[in-house]
Order: sequence, then structure tokens, then C-alpha cells
Amino acid sequence: MYSLFRIIKGLREMRNLFTTTIGHLIIVVILIGLYALLGSLFTKAEAGDKVGVGNFVMAVSYTESYNDLQYVANFVNCDMAQTYYNENCATQGAMIMMCQLEKYLYMPIGHNSDSSFDFEPTDKQSCGFVGVQKPKFTKN
Repeated sequence: MYSLFRIIKGLREMRNLFTTTIGHLIIVVILIGLYALLGSLFTKAEAGDKVGVGNFVMAVSYTESYNDLQYVANFVNCDMAQTYYNENCATQGAMIMMCQLEKYLYMPIGHNSDSSFDFEPTDKQSCGFVGVQKPKFTKN
């Protein structure tokens, strides 16, 4: 009888040990998942602040010609590129800055758009369209 109680007590202790071990393993898995999730969120947030990350391309020219544009970096948006230009490039003598969405940078030369603002590179451009359209407002 005495040995039967020992066996039952030993089985209860083993069951309790097994339950406790499983509980600890579940907690460890949850903590690892939580840290991974938080780490990925912070990594994505920091990526937006880094120079070289993003879909917008910035190029500058140190002459007064767009033919001399030099690639600087990619940015998340043109506002960030403008800030970078003001802080780093304009102070070094860059005269022209261009910011363009990268997917539109490599359009074919023969690209034909439905827009009425397509011009040939050799056409002279005006600085505005003053007097082209009649006013759309009336005086009361």
C-alpha cells in the first residue's frame, strides 16, 4: 500500500512538472512573437527616415543645366528630398534639384500620353498659360 501511494504521488508530481513546463514554453513563444512584432514595426518606421530608402529619386546639378544631373539618393517622398537638398546639397553649390517617382524616370522617348501638355524636348516652353483660357468666373 505504501508503494502505491508513492507511485501515485510520483505521477502527480510528473504531471504537475509537465504542465508547468508546457506553460513556460507557451509564455516563451508568446514573448518571442511579441518582440519580433515590435522589432519589425520599429524597423519599418526607421526605414522611412533613412536616406536611400523609398520610391522617389533625387538628382542634383552643380551647373545650371539639367543635362548634368547626378543621382544623389532615393527618398520616401519629395519633401524629405527637399530637406536633404537644403541641408546638404544647396550649401555645397548645387543649383538644380530634381525629385521624381522612380517608376516614371525611365519612360521611353516615344511615350505618347493623352495629356495636352506633352511637348517635344526641342520645343520652347512658356512660363504659363496666361490668356489662353477664358475666365471661368463671372462678376456679380
